Amino acid sequence: MGERPGTTRLRTLVGNHARLAPIARLLGASVLEVEDGRVVIEFEVREEFKHPGGAVQGGIVTAYADLCMALAAHTHFEHGQHMSTSSLTVNFLAPVTAGPVIGEGTVVKKGRSVVFMEGILRDRGGNEYAHATSVGSVRAVVAKTA
Repeated sequence: MGERPGTTRLRTLVGNHARLAPIARLLGASVLEVEDGRVVIEFEVREEFKHPGGAVQGGIVTAYADLCMALAAHTHFEHGQHMSTSSLTVNFLAPVTAGPVIGEGTVVKKGRSVVFMEGILRDRGGNEYAHATSVGSVRAVVAKTA
């Protein structure tokens, strides 16, 4: 059995920052690894993401995790499919004060219309910043009518 079409499409993002979605570029994402059901992404920690206490604001940390999980899910998708996040839970384990942040997203289980995902954010030494889980609804892209 060959590689899934979604995995093949996402492999084109490895080392190619310009092909990333605008939100991924805003987060300073660089795709490091792609395989079926798993991605590894490195994120910049920008000063403008930090609150006055010196740590990255929780919504940004959540966006890091969400992007990792969503891209992992997309490795399982056929052409014309996308995902809407239905549920997202993040457990913050330590403040993110310096970068880079290494995010790993994995697919736990995928059905016809639902995908269950997990995301872990770490520093380069393997210390965990956050652990997230997510449920997404798989949808077909609807053609726009005039």
